[in-house]
Amino acid sequence: ERVENNRPVTTRGGLIQLFGYEESRIHKSTFKGLEGATPPAPELVRIKKDDPNRAMKFDYALMAPNPWAGVTVELHGLPDADGQPVAEDVSGYKTLSLDVYATGVPILRLEAISGERGRDMTIQYPQMTFKVRPGMNTYKVPMTAFTQPAWVTDRRVDPKDIFRKLTSINLTAFCEQCDVNRQGMVIVDNVIFEK
Repeated sequence: ERVENNRPVTTRGGLIQLFGYEESRIHKSTFKGLEGATPPAPELVRIKKDDPNRAMKFDYALMAPNPWAGVTVELHGLPDADGQPVAEDVSGYKTLSLDVYATGVPILRLEAISGERGRDMTIQYPQMTFKVRPGMNTYKVPMTAFTQPAWVTDRRVDPKDIFRKLTSINLTAFCEQCDVNRQGMVIVDNVIFEK
């Protein structure tokens, strides 16, 4: 709902930004959000014509062939300080609730990030995936559902430690072993930690 400097921010003023990634730079992931936003940001849209509520939206395209590709919206809970995300302790919460409408991919990934940037891949952060249902739906994710992928063996972290110093939540439209192009949109609203 909030806008600062002509771009959406979280309820408490945290940065919201978009970024894409891919293994094959020839088949680059692309996205479209708010025109002219630097760094790139989703746009704000009304879900229902007469409802004043606005949600964030971005369009994406994941190009094949690609072993892995994705487009991520990164949400900082608090405003950055000196250009760095500010950590907060959300370990006392039981679930993460969010309203999502998504097309083009069958599942989305949530990641819990604790660090300077969500793009910092020195650690594979705890994550979880959920199946997308048709329409706008509320998804309630237990905090205990976040785990590191099984293939991570060298830098294991306890998800509780990440939630004690959480800097952002990332929501990603992705594909692994992308053998066909995938494109669609993601609309997100009401991202809330609940006790």
